[in-house]
Amino acid sequence: MHMTYNDFQLLLYVDTGHYEACKAFYQYVLGLKVFYSWDEGVHDRGLKFRAGGGVIVLLCQEDPFPEYGPVHFQLEVDDVQSVYARVKDILGVEITQEPFRRPYGWEMFRMRDPAGNHVNIYQTH
Repeated sequence: MHMTYNDFQLLLYVDTGHYEACKAFYQYVLGLKVFYSWDEGVHDRGLKFRAGGGVIVLLCQEDPFPEYGPVHFQLEVDDVQSVYARVKDILGVEITQEPFRRPYGWEMFRMRDPAGNHVNIYQTH
């Protein structure tokens, strides 16, 4: 049976101490635009960003599954070297792996957002 899905959302739960830093990371480091937000107080606020046909949701709420640890996700770009050049010298951005090429042709680098989520930026060749 073929299923049709109308939306994809990646939920990133961050604590109050990391919310503003993560907000800046996704807006200014990755250059994503907020299309929806809410603020019901310090423990219930969030932002939604469109990315690659899906949505990244930054949530400052109680994480229902803290035992699962940080999230890993990838974003495909047209020019990985230009993205790397733009973000590598931004104060506070943690690059966890310099650009490298996978045997199957992907060029990529890895970094972490301020809450510890793993973000891979890649380009297919």
